[in-house]
Amino acid sequence: MFRTRSPSALFIFLLVASVFVGCGGDSSSPSTPSPYAGHWKGTWVDSEWGQTGTLDITVAGRGNVTGSVVNNDGDSGTVSGRIGNSGGIACYYDYRWVTYRVTGLLSTNASGHLVGNVTEYDIYDIVARQDSIDLIKQ
Repeated sequence: MFRTRSPSALFIFLLVASVFVGCGGDSSSPSTPSPYAGHWKGTWVDSEWGQTGTLDITVAGRGNVTGSVVNNDGDSGTVSGRIGNSGGIACYYDYRWVTYRVTGLLSTNASGHLVGNVTEYDIYDIVARQDSIDLIKQ
């Protein structure tokens, strides 16, 4: 057990210990740039419900995602969220009348496309759609 009679000695000990433990760092942000950084555009398909559309997103250096989503039935909305370095994506599709929470796993294929599957959840957290995504880097 560590004993000290001086509060300043305790403070110095805790300060030095925090440096070795890594206290104060932001462990939620990746230390390397996102391998998916850039502008991506392409299609999504929901074969179960027969819906299709386009997705146009920009992935920032740390994985933040912004962009737009269009359903070929005429609806369009915005996209915001995050993609991790391993391809896990969590974002929101905000349409005019409804917001979907979207999760899934994306990766780059041999052709350099960003592909994968995502699940859209409605406001009650019920699966609304399951989409396949195929995006090309612009």
